[in-house]
Amino acid sequence: MYYRYKSKKKDTKLLKFFLLFVIIVSAVYTGYSHKSSLMFWRISHNKIVDQINTVAGISDVTERINSLKKISENIETYKNENPFDPGSYIYSSRIYYYLGMALAGKNLTDLYLEDQLYTLTPEQRKYFIQSIKDLSKSIALLDGKEMEAGDLLILGQVYFFTGYKNPEKIYLLLKDVVTRSEYLSTEDARFFSLLCINSGDINEGLSILDSKGRVEDSSHGKLFKAKALKDAAKYTDAIMAFQKIVKNTDDPYVLKISYMNLGKIYFGQNLFQESLDQFTAALSIIEDLNCKIWIGKNYSAMGMTDKAKAIWNEVLAANSENEEVKKLLGVL
Repeated sequence: MYYRYKSKKKDTKLLKFFLLFVIIVSAVYTGYSHKSSLMFWRISHNKIVDQINTVAGISDVTERINSLKKISENIETYKNENPFDPGSYIYSSRIYYYLGMALAGKNLTDLYLEDQLYTLTPEQRKYFIQSIKDLSKSIALLDGKEMEAGDLLILGQVYFFTGYKNPEKIYLLLKDVVTRSEYLSTEDARFFSLLCINSGDINEGLSILDSKGRVEDSSHGKLFKAKALKDAAKYTDAIMAFQKIVKNTDDPYVLKISYMNLGKIYFGQNLFQESLDQFTAALSIIEDLNCKIWIGKNYSAMGMTDKAKAIWNEVLAANSENEEVKKLLGVL
């Protein structure tokens, strides 16, 4: 009897151990299968969010770029671990967008004022294209569910910068989003205003600028509005706006932008002497090769080919790879 009892007791222990082993294995498998829903996976998600928020406060451009590149490595791991989570691709798209903008070293307003919206380095283009891919993937995974307005605005910007879609299509993509949004950042409002103007809806673009673009709050805002008027072909209003800015500032940067835009307006109206005066004024403030190119264009238009050649050769001496000047000299 004792031996039979002892044997049964051993069998019971083995059974309990086996059941416990099965439970543990099942729990581990279930946990791995549903990892995106469990707290320890959400901590990884929260760390990424915290890292993104921290980078937003870094003012040093080089430090910000390095930090974003480190986060991009983390997000690639996170995407691989959560291949069917739209959130992983959304955060990834934001990081690559921020990286592209950080490499520019300027915000959208400054890029627009300095005519650099379409000037991308290969590295910037790579990051913006990756942002497009990630957002496209997240849209597919959301399967009809609504995406946040901020992420659609990022998609619109990377489309715009890369030329992936034309302004008219981007405008149609964002029109309802912007209309529904209770809050638009200043940069988003200015970006959408450019889309409107480029798509031919000038009144809507200028209305958005006036109501949400904070164009009267700073010299950069006033410059943005004046340049938008120029691009909307409202030349008289643009001239008056730039002249008012010039009259009320002694900031070299603001003066340079104003003079150069006035010069372009006058040149487009065949007022070459007036245009020349504006570019000469800009050049007297800050040495700028682009000013010299435009000064040469005015000399050429007025028949002063020797002066045009001389100043364009100055540009080539400073930058032998300038294709625009080579073409201009070739025509002469």
